[in-house]
Amino acid sequence: MQIQKEEQEQDMKSHAQILNHMCGIVDSVVLKCAVELNLFDVISNNKDSKPIALSSLATPPTLVSIKPNNLYRLLRYLVHMNLLTIHVQGNDETFSLTELSKLLLRDQKRSLVDWALAIIDETVIDGWHELSGCCTSPAGGPTPFERVHGKSVWELAGENAGMNQVINDAMVSDTILVMPVFVQCCDKLLNRITSMVDIGGGVGMTMSSIFMLHNWHDKECITILKKCKEVIPQDKGKEIILDIVTDQNEQDDDLTRAKMNLDIGMMVTSGGRERTENEWEVLLKLAGFSRHEIIPIMAVQSVIVAYP
Repeated sequence: MQIQKEEQEQDMKSHAQILNHMCGIVDSVVLKCAVELNLFDVISNNKDSKPIALSSLATPPTLVSIKPNNLYRLLRYLVHMNLLTIHVQGNDETFSLTELSKLLLRDQKRSLVDWALAIIDETVIDGWHELSGCCTSPAGGPTPFERVHGKSVWELAGENAGMNQVINDAMVSDTILVMPVFVQCCDKLLNRITSMVDIGGGVGMTMSSIFMLHNWHDKECITILKKCKEVIPQDKGKEIILDIVTDQNEQDDDLTRAKMNLDIGMMVTSGGRERTENEWEVLLKLAGFSRHEIIPIMAVQSVIVAYP
């Protein structure tokens, strides 16, 4: 009987895990909903920054035309996601922000709101339904995004001002978050630079010889790297790449999962990829660089310095 009970418990846990994987999109859409409702900002702006009750949240003008019961269910799920904290005193419940949700305040310099809205954008999400095609279509074929929309994400953004703004805002958001960390960790490296060139810098938020290559296939990356190598001084020039380096031996599960998520996202949208340390080494050697170093920083990305 004991063995049967253990098997039933394991079966129940496995069932729950599979259900959670199946419903993983719930995290994304609940986060999007909370951002669209400005929930985190409203809670943050409560008088004296005190935790706020459901009754106060659901009363205009705090949130207009809101259904208290549905709002409570949303708040409860955000607590489960560690984006809110619930405080219980008798029959009274109030909610406050966590350290995580402070990154989702619109008026914060390091806000991830624009980045979140870009990743969860309906136009982008459409491509995810064609993910299986990445494994069955011929090499060099269209990305899932291209199969759905008939054009690349960059072509569509060039035609759609709204989507273009979403992407640009996301790039600015990511740059504002990462660049201070990069500068702090690589101060000595930057002090030795006499001239800088912005390559692939989005809307110009990053003025340096720093760029990202995860949007491109290996062939395009090698071409870009070779072109860059042609114009940097052979004696003291360097290529600085700010990009993700995946490592299966990482101890931080959240960081590893974030990198894996972004890798699949690249496969769906641009056809690019996140690369391992060995893959970066091969790529840089094929581009003609003699050596390189990888500098971890307090961000999802790492700094890769390549020397002619």
